[in-house]
Formats: sequence, C-alpha cells, structure tokens
Amino acid sequence: MPSLVQLQKTFKGKGVTVLAVSVDADESAYRKFLVDHGVDLLTVRDEAQKTNSLYGTIRFPETYIIDRRGIVRRKFIGAIDWNTPEIAEFLNKL
Repeated sequence: MPSLVQLQKTFKGKGVTVLAVSVDADESAYRKFLVDHGVDLLTVRDEAQKTNSLYGTIRFPETYIIDRRGIVRRKFIGAIDWNTPEIAEFLNKL
C-alpha cells in the first residue's frame, strides 16, 4: 500500500488516479485499515464484493491498470513495488 500511495503522488500530475477498492464487509475494519496504514488514496468499499466477479479477482491484492478509455491494460496479482522503473515506463507509455 505505501508504494501505491507514492505512485499516486508521482503520477498525479500526469492524469493517473489510483483507486483502492476494499471488499471488507465490516466498515469499521475498512476505516481502521486506512488509518493504520496511512492510506492517502481515493478509496471505496465494495462490501457486496461485486468487483470480484466483474474483474475476475481470484486473490488479494490484485491491481488493474485501466487506461483513459476504460480498457484493462494489465492485471497484477499479489503485492507489487509500484516504484520500479518498469512500472513508471509502462504508465508513461499509456
């Protein structure tokens, strides 16, 4: 999560928005996680877990790179360091 926060800060001026979707059923657990981990991102809670079926989520965390036209360009399963040169290069090409 910290590297996603940093990614948002780095690319905010380039039109990139990081949206974190939580599937926590418990709203207080969701809010506690945001505070405990210093999550400074746009977040939403999908307690009905509809996004799981919409995007084929099978494991957490999963991250989707969606371009300006709404097309999923890449899916990452598992934790990723979002501050690598490869990620920056990929995002700059979109």
